[in-house]
Amino acid sequence: MKLFFFVIISVVIFLSAIIFKYSEVISEKLTYNLNKNLDVDWGDGHQKFTKKNLVVDILDMSITWDFFNVLFSNTKTALITNALSNIQLNNCISKVRILFYFKIDIKCSEIKINQKSNEWDKFGKFYISRNFFFERRVFDDFFDKQGNFRVSILANNLVLNDIDLGEYLIKYSFYDENHLQLKINERNFKITKKNEGLKINTPDSEFFILNKNFFENK
Repeated sequence: MKLFFFVIISVVIFLSAIIFKYSEVISEKLTYNLNKNLDVDWGDGHQKFTKKNLVVDILDMSITWDFFNVLFSNTKTALITNALSNIQLNNCISKVRILFYFKIDIKCSEIKINQKSNEWDKFGKFYISRNFFFERRVFDDFFDKQGNFRVSILANNLVLNDIDLGEYLIKYSFYDENHLQLKINERNFKITKKNEGLKINTPDSEFFILNKNFFENK
């Protein structure tokens, strides 16, 4: 057992030394590859990315950028992802920390979000979305990409549809493949994937975004 730990520690020290020695080269390569991948045009139905001065620092385990814009595709349907038009993040740093889990901390001077309005119908104890439906693959894809991370996003200024809402701190993480825990300025929310759609529990009310079948036949 002692030999096993010695080997593991030796490998870690060796890899750390390699990374430290070639950190500048590795950072430049990662920066080039990330920018190149974000420049790829995957065609209609996929997001488009625009960025400025996006840089990876392997030693700091961080990514910084002056400007990053995500333009969402619009498939002309009522799918919930079409509620978003674009998200713009200005003067940001994103850091990864490895504890007993992976943690991503993102800090931005400003985040701008443009979204379409949504109306809700009262049905029993729920408010049901009138404008958009939900597909399970959206939640599943999000879980596949970030299910092992705890994410914290701090915006000095959050601007929603040109309205400045001031400072916002948003944290989220997955309980499991069906439940997302969300905290916005210390207010707790719970998002649950269900067969009928997406359930959103807030401190004040409960909301539901139906799946396509229920949405079209409600």
